[in-house]
Amino acid sequence: MKALPWGIVFNEGNHVHQLHADRLDNLSNDEATRMMMGIRERARTQYQFIYAFYPVLNAYFSEHAPRQGIFDFYELINSEPVLETIRQVTGLENIRWADGQATWFKQGHFLKAHTDEMHMEGRLAAYVFNMSPVWERDWGGFLQFFDRDDNIEAAFKPSFNTLNIFTIPQLHSVSMVSTYVTERRMAVTGWFRCDDPPGPIGNRR
Repeated sequence: MKALPWGIVFNEGNHVHQLHADRLDNLSNDEATRMMMGIRERARTQYQFIYAFYPVLNAYFSEHAPRQGIFDFYELINSEPVLETIRQVTGLENIRWADGQATWFKQGHFLKAHTDEMHMEGRLAAYVFNMSPVWERDWGGFLQFFDRDDNIEAAFKPSFNTLNIFTIPQLHSVSMVSTYVTERRMAVTGWFRCDDPPGPIGNRR
């Protein structure tokens, strides 16, 4: 996954900024500094996130994006045997397909608490397929869930080859990755949905 053309995604209020790899390569030092200052400032009082990403869903349905190895996983998670298993595990019989993105939480990246609720997209359940061969308990990057008093009710290390699934809405976050970490906190994440996919999924060339 390291070889994917990684961009950066972050939010400014309700607006999501996606800086794709080509834009990121041309970002000046001043622009990068201003971007990070804004993210840190907003994070003090608002919902905020920042992480590296590759838009698997958009690339899969783009005529111009070359086929990537990660498309094999995307087709697998959208195969009927896998979808049927997810329906049984979650009890959500109207799941039809899954979207997806590759994520790479680097040093200082985080995702503050939110519920994933977005009715217009038909989101029913979220998933995180972890691809970090090595990860230690003190490195941050944990998937966290909270009770009504904002105590951490459960937290999951991004262990290699594990699939986390949870129904929506649930308050959760990804804790900040420690600044001394050199390993890669990588995953494929997305939502199982009940609306119509953009097109057929399978055998993309």
